Amino acid sequence: MKIPSVKKLNEKGQSAIEFIVVVVVVFFFLLFYLSFSITLVASEYVDYATFMAARTYKSGNIDRDSQEEAARRVFTQYLSPVESIIRKPQLNFSPTNVAFQTEGVTATYEVDLFYLPPVFIKDGSAPPSRLPLSSQTLLGRDPPLTECLNFFQNFVGTMGLNVGNTFLVNLMDDNGC
Repeated sequence: MKIPSVKKLNEKGQSAIEFIVVVVVVFFFLLFYLSFSITLVASEYVDYATFMAARTYKSGNIDRDSQEEAARRVFTQYLSPVESIIRKPQLNFSPTNVAFQTEGVTATYEVDLFYLPPVFIKDGSAPPSRLPLSSQTLLGRDPPLTECLNFFQNFVGTMGLNVGNTFLVNLMDDNGC
């Protein structure tokens, strides 16, 4: 018995089209994972910069303003390797939590998850692929010198120790605040 022949359709270029479709999908995932890994590395940099800023803020200094200035300087210095990736970095100081005796800093920033050409962005607004992120570090805080001296001057006055504003008040600070 003879099987009837089926007329074959023209399939020229089929493998080229399949290759292009597969390559586009593979490149999309490759670039997405590359961009995601860059975002993770940049986030780790910001976490470390936030920790170092909180550590600097924690350390004793003359007054609160100089502590904040030193913390901002350290934060900016540690962010320099990723300044082209991180957008709008801001450092905010958390108020003292009396219950837990902590104080620290919070960094907020934005990262582009993947690049979108300007054609896809309307009205010059932020691209939809931009992620707002934050990092927070809370540490126990050492008060600045002026706060310690004020505390001991108030303590001396309250207890009626009659040492006034003398060198003895400054020596009390050596024992801790």
